[in-house]
Amino acid sequence: MEYADCLPAVRGSHPELATAIERFVTLEHVLNWLTGDGYPLGSIDMLTQDEYCHDLILPLAKSADWLVFGMT
Repeated sequence: MEYADCLPAVRGSHPELATAIERFVTLEHVLNWLTGDGYPLGSIDMLTQDEYCHDLILPLAKSADWLVFGMT
């Protein structure tokens, strides 16, 4: 599954968020967006799936939802 394939699900529940993240390509894009929005970086978690794959997990403010970026 590609990144663009996941965006419709995000857009369905969080349309503004989907618009903000739809052009992300790298971890740098994610971190720039987070720091630009004043996101508390201490609330981010990263899970290692294997030596090449990681999941960046972000709790969404004012929501019980989480945003996960899978990275290789």
